[in-house]
Amino acid sequence: MSAVFSSGGHIALTWTLRSRRTAAGGWSAAVATRLEAGEQMASFAADVRHFLEDGGH
Repeated sequence: MSAVFSSGGHIALTWTLRSRRTAAGGWSAAVATRLEAGEQMASFAADVRHFLEDGGH
């Protein structure tokens, strides 16, 4: 995951999944999430924490 603070009080998060490297190469997939700094970011962080602790249930 990488995060960049941009103008207007927004935060851009980029989530990347990568396969293990092999002799034949590998794969990757990425998605970007743009959030407002402050309450929206805090709410998103709480949701992610809950998902990771609960295993998505």
